[in-house]
Amino acid sequence: MTDATKTLTADQDTLQAVPVTVGPLCLMDPKAAPAGQRNRRSRKQWGGGVLDEYGFYLLLAGIALVAILVLFSRNQTDSQVQQLTTELNGVVGKVKTSYRGQYNKVSITALINNGVFKDLTTMTESGTTVILQPGGGTLTVAAAQLLSANDSLQWTIPQQPDAACISIVASYQGSAGKILVNGTTIKAVGGSVDPSKVACSGGSNTIDLFIA
Repeated sequence: MTDATKTLTADQDTLQAVPVTVGPLCLMDPKAAPAGQRNRRSRKQWGGGVLDEYGFYLLLAGIALVAILVLFSRNQTDSQVQQLTTELNGVVGKVKTSYRGQYNKVSITALINNGVFKDLTTMTESGTTVILQPGGGTLTVAAAQLLSANDSLQWTIPQQPDAACISIVASYQGSAGKILVNGTTIKAVGGSVDPSKVACSGGSNTIDLFIA
């Protein structure tokens, strides 16, 4: 055996005799992590926070939109009711002037032919009928009796929202000789409106106005 071989063998024996010590697992301190890793983590956390905040603002916006739509719908109904009472007053006045003493000849078809409903916004002609707004009901009219036959006209206003029902009753409590709400007489001939009988409910009401 040569001297070189003896030396190599001695070195191998020395290496095998050295004990190998395994130290505890070293975890990286997040603060000691490279800046790139910390930035990626921060961006993820920031992104989640933004999404949560964005969702919150979307919820608020949705609630606000619903409130605006409800308010708009309510205001639109109130406006239509005011316009309906104004236009109906005009129609009733024209019919009384044209047909007084001949109420038995009054009909929706005759009034359409007379042009009574022309250019109105809450009473629109649809063939031989007249559609009301609000509600979408069909207006009807016929000769009626307060004291004697055919001395008045019965105007029937169906499918009215509760607020419209109350408003129409209030508008005609003085000029109508008799008023019915959903078939109940709330103002009898010669009397006044009995508030305890005004039951506008359910969102679809029928008002009958008897006007001489």
